[in-house]
Amino acid sequence: MLWNKMNLNKICNYVQLKLLDNLADFQLTGEDNIPMKGPLIYIANHQAFLDPSLISVVSPRKVNFLAKKEAFKFYPIATLLKMYGAHPINRFGLDLTFFRWALKILKNEEALCLFPEGTRTNGVMKKGLPGIVHLAVRSGANIVPIGIQGTNQSRGIKGVLAPSGKIKIKIGEPFKFEKSNEALNRDEIDLILDKIMKKIAELLPLRMRGIYK
Repeated sequence: MLWNKMNLNKICNYVQLKLLDNLADFQLTGEDNIPMKGPLIYIANHQAFLDPSLISVVSPRKVNFLAKKEAFKFYPIATLLKMYGAHPINRFGLDLTFFRWALKILKNEEALCLFPEGTRTNGVMKKGLPGIVHLAVRSGANIVPIGIQGTNQSRGIKGVLAPSGKIKIKIGEPFKFEKSNEALNRDEIDLILDKIMKKIAELLPLRMRGIYK
């Protein structure tokens, strides 16, 4: 199964990159900011189905993703998602299974991608969810912020298969928080979450930053 995952990931990335190069105006900056070793969390704004694929394409490391658990109800789709490194998550409550899975990924010094907003937006950033805070502090992993522009013009599955328009990916410098198992109070969570979300916002134009201007 590991062989299948690795090869499917490479094939998907190759095909997606060819589609981007031929059908869209694809621009990438900051790729040298990605640490090649150690636990890593990519964080990015989220507008379209295309976004996870983009991050997989630009990452020099294999990336583990999340997908809503409803998508795993259909066996063929579930099989592909799992082979591509996706893990089901309950978006509407505390998901301890996800948290344990994510910590294991990071303990193994692998890369994980999260979209802190928790859902796709219309292009303007929404308030982040606190799950990223607990994961960042408990793991002490490097966090690499990514700003994504233009995918709101490539929505749905069609946007993955036929991306179009100008798509920009800007990768910021890595940062981290001191590793700790201490419980955080609400003020501490809000402060750390604000810092995390602003790291993404800094990579986007003002019109996309929403409450993080």
